[in-house]
Amino acid sequence: MSEHLRPHFFIIGERKCGTSSLYRYLLDHPNILPGPRKEMQFFTRGAERVEREFADYLRAFPKVDGEGRETLQWPELDKKGILYEEPLHFEREAGRRYITGEASADTLCDVPPALLRRYLPDLKLVAIFRDPVPRAFSHHRMFKRFQDEGRVLGFQVGDFAEDMRLELEAQRRGQATPCLSPGLYVHSLRKWNHEWKNSKPRVLFSEDLDDEQRGLELMAELMEFFELPAFDFRATLAERYNQAPPADMPEEIAEQLRAFYEPHDRALEAELGRPVPWRG
Repeated sequence: MSEHLRPHFFIIGERKCGTSSLYRYLLDHPNILPGPRKEMQFFTRGAERVEREFADYLRAFPKVDGEGRETLQWPELDKKGILYEEPLHFEREAGRRYITGEASADTLCDVPPALLRRYLPDLKLVAIFRDPVPRAFSHHRMFKRFQDEGRVLGFQVGDFAEDMRLELEAQRRGQATPCLSPGLYVHSLRKWNHEWKNSKPRVLFSEDLDDEQRGLELMAELMEFFELPAFDFRATLAERYNQAPPADMPEEIAEQLRAFYEPHDRALEAELGRPVPWRG
């Protein structure tokens, strides 16, 4: 039986921060093959199921000695913000060294770091963050789309300003909330840094990828991190993926959210030992 490539890298999140774009950028490298889906969400299923189905998870990735076509089922948004899937095909060459990996953005918040380390201890972990205020707005819009599509969320999505007012009140009571909690990056990152202390996640910012020169530098650093040959991502970085149509966030609530996140952003800077781009 032919062996399968084990995941070499894993983009662990955060949601609505550019994981889709980063994963597609990486797949332009001639030595990187996709998994069957961008977000397999395997490790969010719980420890018992992970143990029971781990061999099946590995078999979903490309074979070590394969050649010809590999296909990725890619989630994308159309111009109206409706989610659809399209197959993307990648041709592989015999004799070329390949690596593979995935990008399940819920992993940062929803997966115990020890669970991933138990099964894939040699992973190269990558986290990508963005300004948490527009991130929360984007997440709320996604939940609204899901609700309009008839998905069961477990909570009601309404007006952004009112929902954020309720979430801020819940946060003051010490409660986690669907749109604001994922932007508290430092709390999740500390757990991963502690568990993966010898191979901490490499943290990127989506704002840096928006700048061509800085983006090229970051992709070059990632290729060194992945131990791959250099590659020119200049044309690749011009694209953005899985983005909803633009919309404006109410400035009044944006100011309140900036004030809420400010101490957490300062704590993130201390954890990283460097500034975050959205604080100037």
